[in-house]
Amino acid sequence: MRRLAEEIILKAESISKSFGGVKALQDVSFELKKGEVLSVIGENGAGKSTLMKIIAGALKNDKGNIYFQGEKLSLHSPLDAVKKGISIVYQEPNIFADMSVLENIFMGNEVVSKNKTIQWTKMYEEAVKALKMVDLPENILHLTMSELSIGNQQLVLIARGIYKKCKILILDEPTSILSHNESEKLFEIIADLKQQGVSIMYISHRIPEILRISDDIIVLRDGCLTGTLKPQETNEEAIITAMSGRKINMSVYEAREWGEKAILEVKNLSYGSAYKDVTFDLRPGQILGMYGLVGAGRSEVARAIFGETNAESGQILFEGEDITKEGINQAVTRRIFYVPEDRGAQGLFDIHPVRDNMSVSFLDSLSSKLGWIHKKKEKQVVQDNIDKYSIKTAGQEISVNSLSGGGQQKVLICRWLLEKPKVLILDEPTRGIDVMTKAEIHKYVIELAKEGVAVIVISSDLPEVMELSDNIITLYKGQVTARFDRETVTEKEILK
Repeated sequence: MRRLAEEIILKAESISKSFGGVKALQDVSFELKKGEVLSVIGENGAGKSTLMKIIAGALKNDKGNIYFQGEKLSLHSPLDAVKKGISIVYQEPNIFADMSVLENIFMGNEVVSKNKTIQWTKMYEEAVKALKMVDLPENILHLTMSELSIGNQQLVLIARGIYKKCKILILDEPTSILSHNESEKLFEIIADLKQQGVSIMYISHRIPEILRISDDIIVLRDGCLTGTLKPQETNEEAIITAMSGRKINMSVYEAREWGEKAILEVKNLSYGSAYKDVTFDLRPGQILGMYGLVGAGRSEVARAIFGETNAESGQILFEGEDITKEGINQAVTRRIFYVPEDRGAQGLFDIHPVRDNMSVSFLDSLSSKLGWIHKKKEKQVVQDNIDKYSIKTAGQEISVNSLSGGGQQKVLICRWLLEKPKVLILDEPTRGIDVMTKAEIHKYVIELAKEGVAVIVISSDLPEVMELSDNIITLYKGQVTARFDRETVTEKEILK
């Protein structure tokens, strides 16, 4: 009798998918075994998410066949996939923000009596069991999803997938929004699911975790499957080369001079329990890294500087002027720009074209005195940025949500580069994007700093903070706990 891990639960044969003239997938074939973690890697735009959406019933393939438990798989909707035992957790939490955690867990799969009455007590009991699998307390069930941290939202969605007794669980960049502890919890869950015979398809750009949890690795490049790797027989450098077809230099830092006088001064900034007595300054051409766990108060401080929220006490000085109580419009006028951490919920207008998403913040400078947008000028400046920052898109008119995660992130960053910033705040600038795009964005940051732009980089990726920053501050529970210089800092000291 064969072991569970040797039984093929899913087989894909020559899967192809095109969007207009863009070939997202070309003749992709692979096998997934029962109780196996199969990782799918590749650069942004390689076709990973498209492949996952086909398996989960959200997209229809143009060519090829998928076999599930030996039978040809024909899906008409994601609900069909769920009923067969295929669940997916997307990179951006797909939630009903104003509904309760309990309602989100059972959405579309409610427990009802014979007369179609929802059985709330039964659902509550089952939801408690589901949350226990991901080590979340039952007292969150009455909260709305919007009241949870983004990491806990992701864990709730994973709990929902597990509860539905899935046979295949697809995880698309699950740790990109999780803290270190939440990621460790997820890896424990994955190990338990493997023991239960659940098969997992895992997408991540974090190569160390790919090597840690995978049984097999398949590589996609430009829509084609270019290889299969065994984690015990490969390393990080080999994986990066397999993904990109070439070696990538991740070390882009350049020593440089920066201004003697601070352009931004934050003094004893406080707001409730979110952050307290935060103090630092920033000079033109300097890159300041802010590191801490999710919920440490980093983004809240950034939003206060940008004028999205106002602190309760303390001061923010820009070029010597007090801007503590100013709003976003004044910040943009002063050329203080902020790229938020969640491009989906906080940054992009996902059904609108690439052009609109890139030009929206500077329509005044692209318009006549009467308010008419100079379309020709708008198209030109947008195209200049598309070319300069190598954004893979079929054109300016296509909706931004058709781009890869890396392409979307570049559009969001480029929105704030149509005009030169004086202070640029980048909140998780490379979350959920591949190593090549990450290296490109790092290069852009260094180039901006060389041009005299003051940059704040907020990241949960410690190697990223250490690679880019001239100085680093760490935050814990809203307070600055340490300050480091690039020349003397070590990873151990920061984590401590």
